[in-house]
Amino acid sequence: MLFFSDILGAKVRDQADRIVGRVGDVLIKTNFDSDYPSIVGVILTGKDKKFISANQVEIFGKNYLTLKKSFLESVSEMLQDQEFIFLRGTVLDRQIVDLAGVRVVRVNDLQFGMIKGVMCLVALDIGKLGLLRRLGLKGLNLFNFLQPELLEWKNVRLLGDKLQLSMGTKELVKLHPADIANIIEKLNLNQGSELLQSLDKKTAARVLEELEPELQRILVESLGPERAASVMQKMSIDELVDLIQMLPDRKSKEIMQILPSDSTQKVKNILEYDEDTAGGLMTTEYVSLLPTATVKEVIEQIKKTYQLHRGSYLVYIIDEQGGFKGDVSLRRLLISGYEQTMVELMDKEKKSTATVGQNILEVASLMTKYNLTSIAVLDKDKKLLGVITVDDVMRHFVPHA
Repeated sequence: MLFFSDILGAKVRDQADRIVGRVGDVLIKTNFDSDYPSIVGVILTGKDKKFISANQVEIFGKNYLTLKKSFLESVSEMLQDQEFIFLRGTVLDRQIVDLAGVRVVRVNDLQFGMIKGVMCLVALDIGKLGLLRRLGLKGLNLFNFLQPELLEWKNVRLLGDKLQLSMGTKELVKLHPADIANIIEKLNLNQGSELLQSLDKKTAARVLEELEPELQRILVESLGPERAASVMQKMSIDELVDLIQMLPDRKSKEIMQILPSDSTQKVKNILEYDEDTAGGLMTTEYVSLLPTATVKEVIEQIKKTYQLHRGSYLVYIIDEQGGFKGDVSLRRLLISGYEQTMVELMDKEKKSTATVGQNILEVASLMTKYNLTSIAVLDKDKKLLGVITVDDVMRHFVPHA
């Protein structure tokens, strides 16, 4: 196997075995059709950066190149009508998102190989051994403990000066939003912003919810008000409120002016309460119906609004004045007849609820005591204002998980 670290800085000898320079970079074409592009040529170190075409190289060896002819006969001009990839400047040491491993990796070395008699770029070495090889410390790999970690070049594409896996965004969105968030957190700010902007608004919103609060704030500011608002309106209301509170006043007011009026009103309703109380922690996105509603009507309602209620396992029953009456689980709905009403299906036991002013510790204690996945939040008149789910509570106590 021949690696880029074997070629970079290698002595170049001409036909008479005279050293005529050292390799400063290796070129391949950008408009290649092959899975393994051939080497176009090499650039020698020095101010004038002489170019030697690959067809003038007799041998690509470890730490040396041998030319077929004399130096003057071998040097030529690069074709100006073709675009090349300079591997040292464009590929080496760049970061790439490895979707298979759900991680961000760095290109530590490049592997070359002979294919049909031509020296070609075969793979990227993203492993620790590649880094040791680059540093000239390969001898520290005792008993071959470290092995090359190779990512085939055919699975990579180059956009401008950025590396991406050829599977692209369509495959990326199949990952869990938390995994995409982990990838973004390992990228630099520009890369993370570009990756977030490449996602559809719905996926971007779910990923934004999973990011560290400080990074959320930075990325939202980098997106610009219009794009940020279009993504943020897809977030759950409780997460949206948390993010709005973190932004500088000027930025939050700017985004609030762009958000749809219904989202703005929901945010304002929650912002009335302290963030450490049930009112500040609750979400106003839930399914509520009258006691006379039938199972069929409830299911139709859920179908229309399911995207807003990802973590909802209950429907909440209220009277015409908004007074809380009880709840019905989705499981109960599934095993019930279409014509049965909510008043027939509600649990007869009095449900535990939280008051809007209770602190988070009291709410968590109630949910733990009664083994609840969610709890209704009521005002002093027993009207339903919102719902707190167990993940809201967990995120409050473990914000960086």
